[in-house]
Amino acid sequence: MRFAGVFSKRMLSVAVVFAAAAGLCGCFDLEQRVAVRRDGGGTYAVAVAADGIVGEGLDKKHADIDLGDNRGVTRITRRGDETVQTSEVAFRDLSDLKLGDETIALHVTGKKLLGLGGTTVNFHRTFHVDSARHHHEDANDEHLGGEILQSMFGDHTYTFAIWLPGSIEHIAPLRVGDHVVPPTVWGDPYGHTVIWKMKLTDMFLADRLDFDVDFAAHGDFRDSRSSPGTHRHHSS
Repeated sequence: MRFAGVFSKRMLSVAVVFAAAAGLCGCFDLEQRVAVRRDGGGTYAVAVAADGIVGEGLDKKHADIDLGDNRGVTRITRRGDETVQTSEVAFRDLSDLKLGDETIALHVTGKKLLGLGGTTVNFHRTFHVDSARHHHEDANDEHLGGEILQSMFGDHTYTFAIWLPGSIEHIAPLRVGDHVVPPTVWGDPYGHTVIWKMKLTDMFLADRLDFDVDFAAHGDFRDSRSSPGTHRHHSS
């Protein structure tokens, strides 16, 4: 395994898996999380969880998971035998986020019960997986078939989670290849979390992933959209 070559360099947040594939180092789970507050601000985070030699590298080398052109805060925690590295950035408006291979947007669609039920808003995130592969010069994914990827990544997973205030009105089906990934939804006193979890291999082989949720909440929402970021190329 070319472990040091992968985790000693900065990596695009949405291309962590491609850096790992280039170094034949797939023993980790990848998670991305977004939270949207009632004022339209929130947080964006990327977490990598690994055990064994990969976890040791995260713990000792403190790999810098790049959050696009955004300056984030990174922390290392332990979860049983796993080392979890999380990088997080706060934003006042989605336009503050500069993301190279994904787009996150809010669109105000109206008022519920003449405004008594709050504002209805559509949250949409597009993960341009094909673009992440293209912009990561070490991925060389055209030579990585499904069986090879399965042997590299095994049962490891990719997760996207979104926390939204208020109530969930509708969740569009997430289609990955020839199947639909069902969401898990759970509520708290202030809002709801929607979670999609899939095999890391399925995420890797997808061209794009579209996460789409309609919600209703009282707050100061406005149409907003993340900005294009700068692609960085890396060598192992």
